[in-house]
Amino acid sequence: MKDLVGVVWTRAGGKSVKMGDLVVTDQESRFTYEDGYAEIGLPGLGTLYSPQLFAGTTIPFMRREGFDLHPPLQGLIPAASDTNFQRQLALRWLEKRDITIPPSGLEQDWLVLTQTGHGGIGHLDMFSSDQDADNWYAPGIEHRLHTIDTKFGFSLKHFLTWYDEVSAEYLGIIGPTPTVGGAIPKLPLSIPAAGWNNTIGLPTKKHTPGVTDVILKMEKNASYPGIVEIEALMLDLHEEAGFDVPRYWVSEIGEIPIIAVERFDRDKNNTPLVNETLLSIMAVASKGITRRDNATYEKVADLIKLANPPVISDKHGAAKHLLKRMVVAMLSGNGDLHLENLSLTGIMGDYRFTPVYDPTPMRAYSIHNMLTPMSFGNYGELDERGNSIHLRRALERFTRYLGLSADTLDQILESLQQVAASLPERIYQLNRLPVEHKDRLIKVIQQTTEEIMPK
Repeated sequence: MKDLVGVVWTRAGGKSVKMGDLVVTDQESRFTYEDGYAEIGLPGLGTLYSPQLFAGTTIPFMRREGFDLHPPLQGLIPAASDTNFQRQLALRWLEKRDITIPPSGLEQDWLVLTQTGHGGIGHLDMFSSDQDADNWYAPGIEHRLHTIDTKFGFSLKHFLTWYDEVSAEYLGIIGPTPTVGGAIPKLPLSIPAAGWNNTIGLPTKKHTPGVTDVILKMEKNASYPGIVEIEALMLDLHEEAGFDVPRYWVSEIGEIPIIAVERFDRDKNNTPLVNETLLSIMAVASKGITRRDNATYEKVADLIKLANPPVISDKHGAAKHLLKRMVVAMLSGNGDLHLENLSLTGIMGDYRFTPVYDPTPMRAYSIHNMLTPMSFGNYGELDERGNSIHLRRALERFTRYLGLSADTLDQILESLQQVAASLPERIYQLNRLPVEHKDRLIKVIQQTTEEIMPK
C-alpha cells in the first residue's frame, strides 16, 4: 500500500498547536512529535506517549487486529457499521463533496479520520495536512444557537459545517436529516451554559462565553425503547452513590426522546481536556488487547498498580473507584462496563478516572443480558476443591487483587444498600420503558443484589 501521511494538532492549551506528524505504512503507524512540542508542557498523543519521554524520536506502533493506528488515534474513527450514525453522517458528507470513498478497510478509515477526526472526544485533532488544520481552526462564522424545529433539520445541515467552512454550497443539497441509526446515535453540539432550552449550536472551537458543549443522544424506539429515561435514571443513581456525574437534560425533538450530556472533556472555557479510554491505554501497553472486552478487570487493576512510570498517583483511590463502579454496574443491570466505558483524564503521572458516562442498564434488553463484559475473580470457574466460585466470592477475590481489604468491600456494599433497594420501584415508575423490559431488568437486579449484598 502507499504510505498514508497526516498531522496531529491540539487545542489543549487554548490555542491550536501542531503536535506532530503521522505516517502509516503497510506494517506500522509512526508518530513523531513536532520539534519543541515537549517544552510547551501540553499533553501528548496519549497517556503512555509522554512528549518528554519520546521527544526527538519516532514512536512506532505495529499494526494489528483492531488497531491500524496508534490506539489514541484509532479511537477517533467511528466504527465501520451501517448503524453507526457518526460514520454514516461523515460518509454522506464526503459524498456530497464528490470525494471518492474507498469501499472499506484502512483507506476508508483514513479518509474519515483525516476529514472528520477533529473536535471529537478528548484533545486530539487529526488532519490530512497543516493547511487543512489552519483552515479548520481559522475564525469562521460567529457561533449561533438555533431553535430546534420539529423536523430537526438543523442536525445534519449545520453539523456538517463543523468539518469545514466549504460546505455552505451543499446545504441546499443535503436535505432533511436521515433516519437515525444505532442504539443511541450521538452528536457533539452546544447549548446555553445555563442548560437546555430547546436551542442548539455547533460544537465550540474556541472560548465561547455562555455556551457549553454536550453530546446529544437520540433514542431509536424500535430497538431500545425507553433507553433515554433509564440512562437518566442511572446517572442520578451514580450521583447518589457518590460518583462524579456530568449535568444532563432530557427532552424530545420531533417526538424522538433525547438526552443532552454535558461534555467533561471540555473545561469552562471550552478548552479540550485529556480523555483516553482504558481500551486505548491498555492497547498501547499490551499486544493482546484487540477489543474493548478481551481483557479482565484484573488487567485494569494491574494498570492502576503496576504501570511504570505510574499512570495514576492515587492508586488506593483509583482501586476503590473501580471496585465501586463494578459493584454499581452489576447492581443496576448495566452489563456494559467494558474498556471503552472507563476513561482517564488529567496530566502525566496524575491521571484519574473521569466522571461516569454511558451507565445505561443494557440488561433491560435481552440481547445484552450479561453480568459483566469481562471476567474477574474467576467468577463461574471451579476452585481448587471443585466448588463453583459464586459472585460474592469472586468479588472478594477481586477486592484482594486490588489490594483492598474485605472491610472496604463491605463498606462499599453497605453504602449502596439504600440506593439499590430503591431501584426496582424507580424502574417500575418509568414511563417509556415497556413493561417486559422493566420486569426483565428488575428481576436481574433483584437476583444480583441477593447474591452480592451481605446477609
